[in-house]
Amino acid sequence: MAMRRLCVTILIFSLLQLSLCNPDFTALLAFKSSSDHFNSLSSWSNSTHPCSGSWLGVTCNNGRVTHLVLDRLNLTGSTRALARLPQLRLLSLNHNRLSSAVNLSSWPNLKHLYLSDNRFSGEFPAGVSSIRRIRRLVLSHNNFSGEIPMNKLTQLRHLLTLRLEENSFTGTLSSNSSSSSIYDFNVSGNNLAGEIPAWLSQFPLSSFARNAKLCGKPLGSMSRRRTGVHREMGGSDGAPRERNEMVMFEGCKGFSKVDDLLKASAELLGKGSVGSTYKVVMEGGGVVAVKRVREGLKRREIDGLMKEIGGLRHRNIVSLRAYYFSRDELLLVYDFLTQWKLAFSLARLQNFAGNRGPGRTPLDWTTRLKLASGAARGLAFLHGCNKSKLTHGHLTSSNIIVDTSGNACIADIGLHHFLPAQSSSSDNAYTPPELAVNHHHAKLSQKADVYSFGVVLLEILTGKMVVGEGETSLAKWVEMRQEEEWTWEVFDLSCGGIKRWSRR
Repeated sequence: MAMRRLCVTILIFSLLQLSLCNPDFTALLAFKSSSDHFNSLSSWSNSTHPCSGSWLGVTCNNGRVTHLVLDRLNLTGSTRALARLPQLRLLSLNHNRLSSAVNLSSWPNLKHLYLSDNRFSGEFPAGVSSIRRIRRLVLSHNNFSGEIPMNKLTQLRHLLTLRLEENSFTGTLSSNSSSSSIYDFNVSGNNLAGEIPAWLSQFPLSSFARNAKLCGKPLGSMSRRRTGVHREMGGSDGAPRERNEMVMFEGCKGFSKVDDLLKASAELLGKGSVGSTYKVVMEGGGVVAVKRVREGLKRREIDGLMKEIGGLRHRNIVSLRAYYFSRDELLLVYDFLTQWKLAFSLARLQNFAGNRGPGRTPLDWTTRLKLASGAARGLAFLHGCNKSKLTHGHLTSSNIIVDTSGNACIADIGLHHFLPAQSSSSDNAYTPPELAVNHHHAKLSQKADVYSFGVVLLEILTGKMVVGEGETSLAKWVEMRQEEEWTWEVFDLSCGGIKRWSRR
């Protein structure tokens, strides 16, 4: 008994010493001391290590804190102590009462920053040029003021989300750049002035609302940017042109000609490798999804491809209802699902705690199985329903739509013909190794679709992004873990239904 007590004492002392030597430990306790006046962080104890799994909202990698999710905990005061966490990749402090200045240069590895609905004030956080890996930057509903550093923000080539609405920012939105990777943008409810740059006109009116001195023409409806379509249909720009009609398939309702679409209210849903997608609300109340493709094939090739895709009807495939082809663009009209992309659900797993730990909203095993089996049925139907051996050609988790019933539906079938010559690292991660060298000119096959679907399954099972640290593909990462006999480590254990095992 005495020996057991001695061992326990030594163990506790060792853990305490380890904690005291960890700079993240002291930083987190300092933050708790300055900001947690209502004991919301009671699990943060002097006697346990922050990477033990017992600290609320804390996730670690190799003994360092990488994810901190502390939303809605009634935290107040300063965040200064968190500057001593240089390995942070995700910081989420939404819906608290924090108010101190923020310096981003302390977090060079940061990818996701969520500070909405607090009391932060002063100028835009300093050090924005230091967070070169940032993807999501959300500062909405605070008291920030001064100018938005657009020149610096547009140089962040990984930045996808920039949400700055409901602050007190002033100045203009002008920058030296004419483009950006940003696809989720909102600066409404500020005091901005001047003209909206052309590269920001793709975003809806709601992204710029309640800025009295802001002017320009953001994309409020598709009719604002339909010059090419208008001319192709016989506009008054010179010689008459051939009048192209919209081709409609079974189940097409709510419109009969392309003008019905162009005059309707449209909301940009997102931009992808192929083109932009809009939610279009018709005058009669019907809703469709319209994908606008700029780079196309020849008319004969388009008609043949669309005829094949337009005839596909299956509960796990997003139906093409109509298309319109002109010299300048191709409009594809699909069923609109009250939808989100499978990739968004998987990204949420990655964003909120990597692959382990508290503070996340996991997908349970039943949900993941339903998503995987639904997508599998859709792909099997596509491969088996036509003698011409149709292929998807670009199957990714971003091309799988989840409806309100949780059914997975495959979208963007056959649109690989419109992909740009240069593919991103994430696109290449879905490509079989034998085709990866020259993906754009490779002859795609149903076998390649199956490989891509296998990568989607890995995303579902692991909860990891398709391209990880150091641009390592998910398939390669899993292969390396298997070679190291760490097979069970690849699974996201939070989904349940998976037990650890090791090779015997």
